[in-house]
Amino acid sequence: RFWEFARPHRRWLFAGLAVIPLVAAMTTIRPLLFKEAVDVAIPAEDGGSLRRLAMLFLAAVVIEFVATAGQVYALQRAGHLAIYDLRTAIFRHVLCLPARFFDKHPLGSLLSRSTSDVEALGETLSFGVFTILTDVVMIGAILSSMFVLSWQLTLLSLSLSPLLFVLVRWFSSALRSLQLEVRRAQGVQSGYLTEQLSGVGVVQLYGREEHALRSYEALGDRYLRATKLANIFDSLLYSIMDGISAFCVALLLFFATPALLDDQSWLGSATAGALTLGLLFAFVDYLQRVFVPIREFSAKLATIQRAAASLERIYGLLDTPCELRVDPKAPDPLAGWKGALRVRDLRFSYGWGARADGQDEAPVILRGLDFEVKAGEVVAVVGRTGSGKTSLGRILTRMYDGYRGSVQLILDDGTGLELRELEPDRVRRRLLMVQQDVFLFDASAGFNVTLGEPDLEDDPSRVHEALETVQASAFVRERGGLQTPVGERGANFSVGETQLLAFARVAAREPTMLILDEATASVDSLTEQRVQQAIERLLEGRSVLVIAHRLSTVRHADKIIVLADGEIAEMGDHEALMAQDGLYADLYRSGFAEEE
Repeated sequence: RFWEFARPHRRWLFAGLAVIPLVAAMTTIRPLLFKEAVDVAIPAEDGGSLRRLAMLFLAAVVIEFVATAGQVYALQRAGHLAIYDLRTAIFRHVLCLPARFFDKHPLGSLLSRSTSDVEALGETLSFGVFTILTDVVMIGAILSSMFVLSWQLTLLSLSLSPLLFVLVRWFSSALRSLQLEVRRAQGVQSGYLTEQLSGVGVVQLYGREEHALRSYEALGDRYLRATKLANIFDSLLYSIMDGISAFCVALLLFFATPALLDDQSWLGSATAGALTLGLLFAFVDYLQRVFVPIREFSAKLATIQRAAASLERIYGLLDTPCELRVDPKAPDPLAGWKGALRVRDLRFSYGWGARADGQDEAPVILRGLDFEVKAGEVVAVVGRTGSGKTSLGRILTRMYDGYRGSVQLILDDGTGLELRELEPDRVRRRLLMVQQDVFLFDASAGFNVTLGEPDLEDDPSRVHEALETVQASAFVRERGGLQTPVGERGANFSVGETQLLAFARVAAREPTMLILDEATASVDSLTEQRVQQAIERLLEGRSVLVIAHRLSTVRHADKIIVLADGEIAEMGDHEALMAQDGLYADLYRSGFAEEE
């Protein structure tokens, strides 16, 4: 499957593979030159032949050096380019995954798959898979030369190869399982570290540094146990192969020496008298050369098993289904939508959609909601903690699917488009949500409004107009303009200012419907006045669903929906609900003190 990433760079791959026969030829010719010198030139005391053989030997070394350097560069280049494409594909895929996926997979685990797992795969491509191809050709060339020189000595030298094959196969299977556990342990530890660093302020505030450290060390112990077993198997395989290599050389010398002395050897009379000192030296050289790639293969095998485990985790991520993507050539079904919304028997659980059968033990959050939002209408949703307010907003923005019942966007002609059947991108272009926890990127103020959208970046006037609409242009201008750095998570701005920048994001895109998820819950009263004025400007000409605690953001709504335990307990305008003297009236009298 990885070939889809390597295919675009196959010219580098093929260039590196093309010189393998040349490298193999230069490697196999040197022992033959040495044999010729020992058996022919030296006994004949032919100095000219020795010099020619020496020059040929030097030429073979130089050619092998140049060819190997070019081969390594080409293969590494192919590997690096393929890894670059893989890393990009992972990030592209993560961006299209549904919100439910991120609820179940810690951030550190995702970082581990896109960093350490990809790096392990890159290391294998550069120093493992591609070089193994060279080793295979090299082994084949050396064995062919050995058979040509003496098939009897070759069979003697390879008598232990079946044992070697069995050992490599068994260790390969064991190492893959062990390396997979190493990757899992590393991912869990990375996830914990990411979480603790994100919440380091809370850890320090409550004096939980020692507890965090102990938990991190416990996860580190799991990683060490996994690496210990993997290292044991890796070192055992390398040592066994090194020992078999030395034993084969000793076996060759033990049985071939009598034949060299013209004695009747175990090899038989066919070999006696035919074995020369140069041939024996050549065979010893070939044996050492053939066992070098075989011995290194044990080290590469561990790398390959790490990469196999990494690739399994990477494709586990890439095989996760994405949300529906917009076909740019397809007509926009929401072109005639002005913000009308109809909800019928809406039920939802965060467990629904996680399994194909729709069964899960997760509690039901929304229970049979029925309401409508007319075009240009302001509807407020209130309720106590856990009543389902935020979940409703997440469903409407298609952050979560798996709901039951019907949620329809009503077009001008009365046609209802089911929300679950629409591409999330199209929905979010016309229906935006200001979340309770505002997130600002560590970039400029301008980028945090445009988010890199080309149409906005190419038209700064729209950005300035959006900032002016939400009364954020003054403090942005005072800080240095659109290029002002906001710091990590908006550290250079106050809570209220970050809230206004979040409003500017919305204002710049002019959505048909706006959802305000507790947008004023984290600001002081003075800042709330500025935010409230910004909200009033954003309300003009669009439908709005307000999910908030403070009465100033909901009392003037056209309709107020009161949720209790996932159901609609009351619905009406402020005066009507106060007259009912029910849950809304209790919330009003308490000033929403019990709210989050």
